[in-house]
Amino acid sequence: MKRTLKYFILLLLLSASSLAYSQSRADEIAQKLQNPLSKLSALPIQNNIGYNADNSVSYGLSFQPIHATSYDNFNLIHRAVIGVNYTPGMDGGAEIGKIDGQWGLTDINYSLLFSPKTVKKVAWGIGPSINLPTATSDAFGTGQWSGGLSAVLVYQTGKWTFDGVIRQTWSFAGDNSRTGVNQMVLQPLIAYSLGKGWIINTFPTIMANWDHAQGQQWTVPVGGGLSKVVFMGNLPVAIGAQYYKYVVRPDLAPTQEFRLMANFVFSK
Repeated sequence: MKRTLKYFILLLLLSASSLAYSQSRADEIAQKLQNPLSKLSALPIQNNIGYNADNSVSYGLSFQPIHATSYDNFNLIHRAVIGVNYTPGMDGGAEIGKIDGQWGLTDINYSLLFSPKTVKKVAWGIGPSINLPTATSDAFGTGQWSGGLSAVLVYQTGKWTFDGVIRQTWSFAGDNSRTGVNQMVLQPLIAYSLGKGWIINTFPTIMANWDHAQGQQWTVPVGGGLSKVVFMGNLPVAIGAQYYKYVVRPDLAPTQEFRLMANFVFSK
């Protein structure tokens, strides 16, 4: 009986130790995922459901693979954005999948960031960014090849993370009948670790199309949400949800957006 009790207590201690280790790993991974310069390979997937002023619903599925390569004094971070969108018909049909709606591939963005390993309080990265005119419809892309620069600043202290990703691109080739590209994309992030793999953050995508008409240039969402790192076997996955209200927007942009996310971490 005493031996059985000893084995039971040992099993409880091992389980508690394993749980504490898993929670520690979850916290570490959750913090790394808030840093766009972290040395990891991951596949973030976003489901963006947009609600429009006419009560119609749009949808975007975005794959954003990340892969970091380490060298003696610096890292190279490869980042891409590949999207599939749905837009409702001109009559404002509210159901996803209505016949008058349209599905299609968006333009693809690829950025390469050079980031030195030796930093003090603020980490940084900079490199080229290019947009490929892969969209299957005029509604989902620019019809232009465009390129420019992407830059990142990151500051992490304790449970807090502050960072920003910015890129500016200009068109240099493509369909001459389409409007040229002169676009900035800014993604500021503020995140706080709640422990046990939980993160509360805000990560809006702010856009400025400088050559568009007055009042149609800026897209500014405000909001945030929660995420948590869980384990599928040995595979860490960050799952989360966010809500954003568009306080400044072009006429055709959604008024609000609900975002569901899953980030699969393959190496860390």
